[in-house]
Amino acid sequence: MKKLVFMPALWVLLLTPAWTQEMGLRVNKEFGNLGDYVGCVQFSPFRNYFAYSLGNNTLRIFDRNWDVIFEHQGNSEAGSGNFAFSPDEKYMAYGRYRGKNDIAIIRLEDMKVMQVLNQHSFFINHLEFSHDGKWLTSCSHDGQMIIWRLSDDMYLFHQLVDEFESYLYQSSFSFDDRFLVTGDTYGNILILEHNGNAYEPFQRLNFRKHGVEGVVFQPGEHAFITGSSNGLRRYRLTRDAFALSDSTQREAYIRNPISISQDGKYLAYGVSRKAVIAKIAKDSIFPVDFVYRHMEEVLGTSFTEDGEFLLTYGIDQQVIIWEIDGIQPSGRSLVVSWLNTDLSLAQRRSLTPVTVGDITGNVDPVLTLPRDEFETSLEYNTRVETLADWSLMKLQAAMEKQYDVRNKSGKVEIPLQGLVGYNADLQIYKIRFMETEAGVQIPISAARKFKEQWSRSHIRASKSREGKNKSYSYSSFELYNPADKKYYEVVPLENPFHPEEKEMERAASVEAIQRNDSTRTDGAGTTYALLFASNVYDYYSDLVNPVLDAQTIGTELSENYGVVSEVVINPTLSETASVIRDFASRSYKPEDNLMIFFAGHGVYDEVFREGYVISRDSRMDDVGKTSYLSHSNLRTMINNIDCPHIFLVMDVCFGGTFDPHLAATHRGAAVQYADISTKEFVERKLKYKTRLYLTSGGKEYVPDGRPGFHSPFARRFIESLRYYGGDDGVLTTSEILQFVEKVNPQPRFGEFGDNEPGSDFILVVR
Repeated sequence: MKKLVFMPALWVLLLTPAWTQEMGLRVNKEFGNLGDYVGCVQFSPFRNYFAYSLGNNTLRIFDRNWDVIFEHQGNSEAGSGNFAFSPDEKYMAYGRYRGKNDIAIIRLEDMKVMQVLNQHSFFINHLEFSHDGKWLTSCSHDGQMIIWRLSDDMYLFHQLVDEFESYLYQSSFSFDDRFLVTGDTYGNILILEHNGNAYEPFQRLNFRKHGVEGVVFQPGEHAFITGSSNGLRRYRLTRDAFALSDSTQREAYIRNPISISQDGKYLAYGVSRKAVIAKIAKDSIFPVDFVYRHMEEVLGTSFTEDGEFLLTYGIDQQVIIWEIDGIQPSGRSLVVSWLNTDLSLAQRRSLTPVTVGDITGNVDPVLTLPRDEFETSLEYNTRVETLADWSLMKLQAAMEKQYDVRNKSGKVEIPLQGLVGYNADLQIYKIRFMETEAGVQIPISAARKFKEQWSRSHIRASKSREGKNKSYSYSSFELYNPADKKYYEVVPLENPFHPEEKEMERAASVEAIQRNDSTRTDGAGTTYALLFASNVYDYYSDLVNPVLDAQTIGTELSENYGVVSEVVINPTLSETASVIRDFASRSYKPEDNLMIFFAGHGVYDEVFREGYVISRDSRMDDVGKTSYLSHSNLRTMINNIDCPHIFLVMDVCFGGTFDPHLAATHRGAAVQYADISTKEFVERKLKYKTRLYLTSGGKEYVPDGRPGFHSPFARRFIESLRYYGGDDGVLTTSEILQFVEKVNPQPRFGEFGDNEPGSDFILVVR
């Protein structure tokens, strides 16, 4: 794995470092004058990301090159948010996302907010993932801890723990996720034990004098340490209960969360203007080092998993990254360093405590020794390569077991995790296996049958060794379709066994070529659908159905009308404009069609007499509405797209204000063309330029609907698509209107821009 490159500041040369025989501390990098106090700082588990949050509710995430790749500010009155990285580095959970009591789940690969969790009623104080990533805990000022369970890449509410009298500031999982501990500021400690599909109460401890400000489990042991204004206390599992084993009060006036090194030998916490590093011995805990670099109260500390850095931060608006000596990395970090490469998501998820223990416990110790002065470069490099090869072999065995991969005479069979969707124009099915997406070139008829029986299919791949390697090479991925008993070539975005063999560029090139070369012989051209859907907003209340609505409509259009659909989820104003600009930059044929769909919040300004689409980052205090997409700008942008036939559908509040002059609906079209063939009907309609719109209401709010059941408008719109154009298989706007016109509030239909009389937007069933 590549490591972050740190550039120390010049003033560090003037600093006299504080260090002891046990640990050395050297400033590596500093962030200063950040504009507000710093409430949380962490590196991600594999150090691919670095993040901090500020007292004005700002979050910044950096990549390995120290470039800011995500920045967000919620309600400044909520104070500093707190966050946690999932152990596989797929997600970040961020508390106080917009306000004091919500949690955002951010997908790190594209920095998209995938969920916002709102079950707490007061300040979110701490978030913690289990070591296997299957659980997430949130502790709050409301005296409650909520346990969330990972299911289908979504964190779902699982159980509420509300047996407390006061605030909860920290929780911790044991190294094997068997136990979970938290406690309140009145000294009530609750230990829960994993049992089946839940965490159940295991033991309660009550110490009024020792209110819990911080609590952490020791790595590799069933022992946890609590911190309070009356010192540190350690509890060990003895037989069937946890009991106090030792404590200390010296230099331990603790009012903030505490952190522990991955080798379990050191503890760190803030006390007034200094950070304290304490040694965790067998029967005692005592200070061994102090950081006096901060000018005001130190609010927290954090060790990196590889044991190389300690982070300190506080009220003085500073973050200091310290290089440290004497701390061993976690077993997982050791294995990653031995592999010496970037890891795929499947590999990261397979590095469970059991797998790591198997690799570190069985490795030839000679391979892990530091370079000897008498060892040549060739000898050392050969040893490093041998270690990487052996570690990869062990990891591959664990991956095959975790993902139920079956070996069959030089090949493997890999189960599918699910279907993403089918593009009828390109005849490509997007599927998912071993945490990666892949494209499969498969004809429409075979794809229809495959969809019905995909759970019985599998991916076949060749498995072989090269030269003297102990690890395997996996290649030539193919999809088995049980419907026709044929194999189809699979192009994964990345090889889950060999992530350095990226296939993304190849897949994108293939898709681009196929898109440009695609032709239609039915005279209807290519129909595209661009669907914008927003459930999550930075400054407005969240919605529940827009994304579901857009995805359902996109799937219906792709599977049954051969439409090339693209769904854009939770876009900012800039992202929306960028995507529309991309569509405006494309070349279109005379018979091509484009449907643009918006689902989410909308607003109308009585002063400007203008309607707006609310983007994810639209600000409520923006009186000039520069962070909104105005209907007038949207009309201009869409009208100037060179596609001849465009149909705009808006399921947003005040959508009817899109056009100030509402046009009459096209009634009686079916009667007018009753005596001509379907082909001639389509050809006549495609002769004229089309600019039509349909909105879910007029100058009013429209309902979002029950969670998971579509909005009332979207429900009827989907029903119109599933009418499939009746007997002739051609769906027109007049037929769509017959389905949606009775929705309350009354939908509005009309024309805009350069629409020509006699035009229509049509969908032809495939």
